Amino acid sequence: MTSEAGVPSVCPKCGGALVVATVRTTFWRDERPVIVEDIPAHVCHSCIDQFYDEDVSDALRRLAEDGFPAAEASREIAVPVFTLAGRIRARRTLPEDSYID
Repeated sequence: MTSEAGVPSVCPKCGGALVVATVRTTFWRDERPVIVEDIPAHVCHSCIDQFYDEDVSDALRRLAEDGFPAAEASREIAVPVFTLAGRIRARRTLPEDSYID
């Protein structure tokens, strides 16, 4: 089932109810993240997938095609970058007679 704007009225992934919301998402442009806020969306209450109508999709596409011009950004934020190098610990194998509750 689809609404007039071309957005499903129920989630095509899980069948959950879609609710109207304003979301933000991150895109990667070359080596930098770009955050787009104030995106009108239909969000699944169960699996949190997001769906956009054609006008919203077109606006996101045009912004990406324009290269997310820095001069048009509404604001900038500092983003910390972490690495897992050296932080991953191998799990020890438990003896076969171990019981975990």
